Amino acid sequence: MVGSINTVFDDKGAMLSPREREVALLVARGLSNKEVARELGLCEGTVKLHVHSIFRKLGTKSRYGLIAQGSSVGFDA
Repeated sequence: MVGSINTVFDDKGAMLSPREREVALLVARGLSNKEVARELGLCEGTVKLHVHSIFRKLGTKSRYGLIAQGSSVGFDA
């Protein structure tokens, strides 16, 4: 597992699966889909699906919005 995933996105993050939490943390740190895929041993397309699911669940439409969501619960990317 990556970092302190359980402390990230406390409220809305509860809606995320453990894998989505891993992906969200790496995306919030500024990694591209390709870099996230490499880090987690996934296909890039799978990461893209996770990212879209995360955006939908958190009500955001961009990586910037994801980072802002993380900042609002005390996560510094």
